[in-house]
Amino acid sequence: MSPTSKKLPASFTSLVSLHLTTQHNTTVSSSSSKPMASATLSLHYPLLLHSPLSTKITKPPLSLRPLLLPRPLHSRFLLPPPRAYVTAPASDPNFGDPDPKLIGLVPEKAKPQNVITWSLLCTLLMNHKLRLALVFATLFACSTCTLSMPLFSGRFFEVLIGARPEPLWKLLTKIGVLYALEPLLTIIFVINMNIVWEKIMSTLRAQIFGRILIQKIEFFDKYKVGELTGLLTSDLDSLKNIVSENVSRDRGFRALSEASNSTPINNSMPFKREPLFSYVTYVIGTIFILFSLSPQLAPILGVLMLAVSISIAVYKRSTLPVFKAHGKAQASISDCVTETFSAIRTVRSFGGEKRQMFSFANQVLSFQSSGIKLGTFKSVNESLTRVAVYISLIALYCLGGSKVKAGELSVGTMASFIGYTFTLTFAVQGLVNTFGDLRGTFAAIERINSVFSGVQVDDALAYGLERELRQKTVEDENYKLVLSNISTENNQKNYFHFMSALKTSSNLFSIAWSGDICLEDVYFSYPLRPDVEILRGLNLRLKCGTVTALVGPSGAGKSTVVQLLSRFYEPTSGCITVAGEDVRTFDKSEWARVVSIVNQEPVLFSVSVGENIAYGLPDEDVSKEDVIKAAKAANAHDFIISLPQGYDTLVGERGGLLSGGQRQRIAIARALLKNAPILILDEATSALDAVSERLVQEALNHLMKGRTTLVIAHRLSTVQNAYQIAVCSEGRIAELGTHFELLAKKGQYASLVGTQRLAFE
Repeated sequence: MSPTSKKLPASFTSLVSLHLTTQHNTTVSSSSSKPMASATLSLHYPLLLHSPLSTKITKPPLSLRPLLLPRPLHSRFLLPPPRAYVTAPASDPNFGDPDPKLIGLVPEKAKPQNVITWSLLCTLLMNHKLRLALVFATLFACSTCTLSMPLFSGRFFEVLIGARPEPLWKLLTKIGVLYALEPLLTIIFVINMNIVWEKIMSTLRAQIFGRILIQKIEFFDKYKVGELTGLLTSDLDSLKNIVSENVSRDRGFRALSEASNSTPINNSMPFKREPLFSYVTYVIGTIFILFSLSPQLAPILGVLMLAVSISIAVYKRSTLPVFKAHGKAQASISDCVTETFSAIRTVRSFGGEKRQMFSFANQVLSFQSSGIKLGTFKSVNESLTRVAVYISLIALYCLGGSKVKAGELSVGTMASFIGYTFTLTFAVQGLVNTFGDLRGTFAAIERINSVFSGVQVDDALAYGLERELRQKTVEDENYKLVLSNISTENNQKNYFHFMSALKTSSNLFSIAWSGDICLEDVYFSYPLRPDVEILRGLNLRLKCGTVTALVGPSGAGKSTVVQLLSRFYEPTSGCITVAGEDVRTFDKSEWARVVSIVNQEPVLFSVSVGENIAYGLPDEDVSKEDVIKAAKAANAHDFIISLPQGYDTLVGERGGLLSGGQRQRIAIARALLKNAPILILDEATSALDAVSERLVQEALNHLMKGRTTLVIAHRLSTVQNAYQIAVCSEGRIAELGTHFELLAKKGQYASLVGTQRLAFE
């Protein structure tokens, strides 16, 4: 049955009509035929839930490295080489049969480990020792005040009937002091506990976000954006809410009112949450006091505790699958919303509003069903717990009342006992509800851990990112907390560990400016489709400082070559070298500095025009003059200054407020400012009109000067002036030569030109 044929409830249809608008432990070593000098790097991953681990890496002495030519004066537009890590998609070293030179760089698989563990949470808590000490001190004092109130209530009754020789004013003064201290201590407790937990959640969010960023590319192929968004929002919010609602919520005077003013008449008042720690202290303290007051009546409470324990055990077994289903349904809603609104123009152009409404309705109804089922489980469990409590209370009234009448128990003691019983009842009921909330939290943590279970972190990317983070000075204490290393030697086994033998040559820029790029016998299959071989022994040399055009029919492997050169993926076998150096021997933050990509549909971020142009460099390395200079070279300056706020104009989500040609020129300006020696143009002008294409082509011609450039294009006008043209067919280079050489061969290139000549001449 198609989505559009499903019948929805009338209420939902009416609502719609009103609003039509988820490890891998990687160990890497290196070996080389050349003499190597050893150096030790201690690697840490502060953002990524990693712990410090030292490993030996090797690097050729400068005397043994190839002679590097000085950087050529390739164009009139020269900027200092950037030092920043360029935020771009992570890549995926997926080595099958590695190059013999790189044996030892192949990661070994290890058992996956959980991202969020109790050990991790305890470690984060220990970062706030002094504040936690204050929290527990105020909690103890506050609970002492609360637990003393029923005792003073019993004494108050004894003073009233003359059974206790104590001045009334003196007793009332003591009670008043308790009443004043309890809310004051509560405020101190709540504020400090909330500060601790908010900082912990900020650290967790930052670390999980960083962990996602350094996953291999197939991770993002596997999981939808909505699922990953749910990890950082709803799933982590479940962990946060269990604390905000059960640990640090304002306690008020609820315990006081129930403890000192409870009677058989008002024992059914609505339940209100207390801090989890308070529940525990109430239960322990109250049981101790009750046995002190009356050892004969206290055993009745054993029945209550036994009944509640059984209830919790049954609840624990029955509700975890329901919580998982509810969380999964919530993630599906988030994914549907993200997918719909991120592709709203496609939805609008194909008239897909109705289909998306029905798709969203299915997710909402699934969420509704799991929510109803979950609510039923919780309410039944709470009701059964209350029944056990009430039976225990009836037994207490019967037995205690008879002892008071027989003179075996004083009225004041009985009043205190009743007050403490209600305090215990209140605390036990709170524990039951809190355990229910904890099941939801455990389900959320399990979802987070399952996403990262068995996945592989991109070592080459993580290594470079860590190194750059260590070089950055952070002054703000809050940032230091978020970026701090949370690992210690005692808990290293609980985290992911990585070792790297990657080179961190400061000469990579010179190598890229002066050396050829070679793809040598490259085979490749996408990780999620390992049975489909895309490249089959491809060989191609990109001559330094020249333009190579890669052409061929759809599915020939052109875009795959781009992804391999960008190191989004690594070859299954074979290798890619620059000046004879295998690119896998460099970390990916280094490699990202030397490669610029201009795509057919460039991605802009929802910040200003100037910030988009400067995106490839750190703020401290970019001046406004540099940005303007790059924009002028890209033929973008004139239209930018005509915008309402010029370079400070926001471009909208994905640059939606700009035309295609304007977005393309901003992307070219970004590449110019980055000043990378290797340039990849992937259908950069195919979607533009004639005027925009002319302006963009002029900017591209300026950008390509002196750079090693790979052009992917279908237009004859784009490729015919290239230094060499490579024809890709069935995962191999079928023909290679200049435009006229290939025409003379009358092969595949001549056939492609023949089928397109009328369109471009």
